[in-house]
Amino acid sequence: MVTAIKFSIILPTFNRAHMIHLAIESVLNQTYKDLELIIIDDGSTDKTKDIIDKYIEKDNRVKYLHQKNKERSAARNKGIKEAIGDWICFLDSDDIYHTNHLEEFKNLIKKTDSKRGLYFSGLSYGKYSESKEQYDLSHKNNIEFVLLNTIGTPRACVHKSIILKHQFNEKIRIGEDRELWSRILKNHPLYWHNKKTFIEIEHPNRSVNLGTEIENLKTLKLILKSKKNIRKTVKNKVLSNAYFKISKSKIKANKIIIAGYYIVLSLIYCLKHEQTRHKLMLLIAIYAAPNSHLVKGYKKH
Repeated sequence: MVTAIKFSIILPTFNRAHMIHLAIESVLNQTYKDLELIIIDDGSTDKTKDIIDKYIEKDNRVKYLHQKNKERSAARNKGIKEAIGDWICFLDSDDIYHTNHLEEFKNLIKKTDSKRGLYFSGLSYGKYSESKEQYDLSHKNNIEFVLLNTIGTPRACVHKSIILKHQFNEKIRIGEDRELWSRILKNHPLYWHNKKTFIEIEHPNRSVNLGTEIENLKTLKLILKSKKNIRKTVKNKVLSNAYFKISKSKIKANKIIIAGYYIVLSLIYCLKHEQTRHKLMLLIAIYAAPNSHLVKGYKKH
């Protein structure tokens, strides 16, 4: 029997006073209203608290917690312990939910008869999109699924009984969500919908834009080493993708020669890849014409 569904949204933040109002309002404007928003201030030194206080005065669903700066995993874990909802969702202070984000999760949870597990939504960039998320469905198990598909924390909804047992590893700074999903999915089911109800806002100070690709590779290797039921072909594809991401970050940093090295690594790990032709063209451009439009395109984006 499906009981009433209450969501707790965990929102860590650090010095985002200039934009956190967008994230907060996207939660409070949800079509599904049975929720609480727990904001964990990870030691902000700007006017973050002043902004949040204004929302607390108007809406008793907003809660504020403060801690010394310990990074986002510690902040999320703190919020999880304080949550009263049976279903835990996450949001970063530089992103937003579309108004139907929780409604779609509610529908999916009811469809599964409230089975305790890990749920995901689709993702759009910059604004809401009616198009459907396209997942890589070549997986043979759920751990392979989260390795082949990048599922960021704000796309997740998980039953509180699970997340209390499997919390974020506070020693991992990048890829901590994927590492957590891989632990959860050893014993719990995975469900997803492909409606793009989470909206990622692009800006220069996103953590994923700050040279974190090497750290992400380390986390991926940690997952691959600790999990035994991942096929070699999947491992190779995952590593190939990671090395290609590093190569693109090196191009942006104008480290062209080392970027070529990482492209070669990417090709070695997975030559039969949908991007192989593109990688080869980029590799040729790097060594034959480093100022080509192809290379310059990666520097811009």
